[in-house]
Amino acid sequence: MGIHITLFPIERATILDAILGRLQVCYEAMKFFKEGLFFAQDAEIWVHAPSESLGGSLKKTFPAKNLYEATETVNGYLNTLPFDQLIETFIIFKGNWEFNDVALSGYFSINNDTEWRKVYGDIEVSAYAKGDFEDIVDAFWATQNMVALIPRFVQTLQKAIEKTGLGVSQVTFSRGIPTEEDPSNLMAVYLVGERRGLLSVFYKARRKSMDPDIVAKAEPLNTYFFLKTLISQGVVMERINKKLNQTMVAEVQSKSALYIAKERTSFEKLYNEISKTILKPALEKLPKEEVVKNAILEGLEEYREPE
Repeated sequence: MGIHITLFPIERATILDAILGRLQVCYEAMKFFKEGLFFAQDAEIWVHAPSESLGGSLKKTFPAKNLYEATETVNGYLNTLPFDQLIETFIIFKGNWEFNDVALSGYFSINNDTEWRKVYGDIEVSAYAKGDFEDIVDAFWATQNMVALIPRFVQTLQKAIEKTGLGVSQVTFSRGIPTEEDPSNLMAVYLVGERRGLLSVFYKARRKSMDPDIVAKAEPLNTYFFLKTLISQGVVMERINKKLNQTMVAEVQSKSALYIAKERTSFEKLYNEISKTILKPALEKLPKEEVVKNAILEGLEEYREPE
């Protein structure tokens, strides 16, 4: 599918300020790829959805070959919208991606609708399929040195948000839409929390996958305590080191943690290996949900009020 950027507020801000902050981060992201890869053509502002087929309404179109001028024009227009429209806006910069001799139509989309952001992130970057390339991620991994490019991209985002009141929570490069249920389509991910963030992604997926061995024991367990305990153990760190090497996933320190697949199936393999060698063994000796419930009830039954 593409790149999905999730942001979080560092300080309190109005809805408009938060939207303008996302616009600024998107501008910096486009600038990063502007030199030789992405060439913007037009900017569009939609309300309700990002296309007519999805029920959206196109409010305005601006030329965008000059990114700075286009961003300033979009900024000014957003200031004129009523609140009920502003919170459902989608700002889309359309253009062309050029990879060697292949040109792909693509876009940068700022998603201000709350429900849409939950699925696609605050900022979505993608391209349409053409030839051997299914999407932007295929094109990147086929033509670029991603182990070098992604850290520079993340650092650009981190620097860009310093004056916006926002922080970068997560950046994913994925084949298809990234979901909490299935991280196997990831090709790269930047996470807050270093390795605890990586374990959190896999643990959430295992719980949502309805793996009976995990669901039965995870329900009464405090997730933060569990992951903090895991990451403090030397044996866990050793196993992560080993599995990263075996599955061809590069780990790059960049204020938090950045993981980059060297092969198409790297994250699928890493997910399965971490589940098998860390998550399931760590839960093995814990009581199941029903046992914990029974212990609570037994305690209540055994307690007697003083006469």
